Amino acid sequence: MLTNSIPKLLQEAGEVRQALAAIGEGLPAEISAAAMGAKIAELEAVVADLDANNVERTRLVNLKKDKAEVVSDYVVQSRAVVKGIFGADSYEYDMVGGTRASERSRPKKKDKPTA
Repeated sequence: MLTNSIPKLLQEAGEVRQALAAIGEGLPAEISAAAMGAKIAELEAVVADLDANNVERTRLVNLKKDKAEVVSDYVVQSRAVVKGIFGADSYEYDMVGGTRASERSRPKKKDKPTA
């Protein structure tokens, strides 16, 4: 299981690649500086792709937030206009999601504490 961070892992892999290049002879064919270099390059490419995707995702999340605020403001403005034109107790105001004045609950009287 991988317990190190990717930058630290890449640093360690680079050091191992240099050591493998210095050792050269006597190692199995599948263990070489060139093979390590190829594996490092593959990981760096995936990390670069992931970083680019994260930047794009952040941009899209921010864009979604901005667009949602615009829509929310428009909903509030639309209700206010309908309420202003047709009244707070109109069916039109109810149709755009407002609560008609006649449908609002009346405040309840609070009992006075007995001493």
